[in-house]
Amino acid sequence: MSDHTGFTLVMQNLRVILTTVFVIFSCNAAAVMIDFDDIDVYHDPDGGCFCDHPLTDQYRDKGLLIDSGYLSGEKLPDGTNNNQLLGSLTLTLFFVDNFPNRVSFFVDAVYDQAVFVDAVGLNGWGESKKTAGYGGPFDDTPYIPHQLVSFYSPEGITSISLSTFYNLRVSTSVDNLSYDYSLSEPPVLLLILTGFLVLLGSRKRWDK
Repeated sequence: MSDHTGFTLVMQNLRVILTTVFVIFSCNAAAVMIDFDDIDVYHDPDGGCFCDHPLTDQYRDKGLLIDSGYLSGEKLPDGTNNNQLLGSLTLTLFFVDNFPNRVSFFVDAVYDQAVFVDAVGLNGWGESKKTAGYGGPFDDTPYIPHQLVSFYSPEGITSISLSTFYNLRVSTSVDNLSYDYSLSEPPVLLLILTGFLVLLGSRKRWDK
């Protein structure tokens, strides 16, 4: 076997190894989307309250617990549901078991007010956002319905809390909640193999 043939085989084998490792790590990423339409809303036939149908651990298998949240919505003529997660005072989403790196959802508020969203993560990470809406006489921005709110933390997000400017008994609603667990950093062995591949390629070019 010539040196050129041997080098070619080594390069091909290393490429196969690197591709396999990247595929394995790509499969570790997972995404979750909750639109709250999978549950039928319970309505009290004697007169309803927004608190008729609390949501707590119904999505525990998806890594989500809910505090001060209630299911709101209606059944459409085609038999499907059009639901949202309705919050009372402070609505909190707790992520359990695994902590997502990216979280996004759509927010609506009662009485066109501003919604304050606070995210907390591992290692002291935290971020706050405010949606467009009335936040006082010096912050009277035009209200935008169904606003998209997103957070990203490389460390992992543990909880998200929502409250509103008026601090009413019924505050805000959340829909189409999605979160995913991003790829971890490449392992040391992968970095070493990548560097080795680059060095081999450079050496072959210089030998020519």
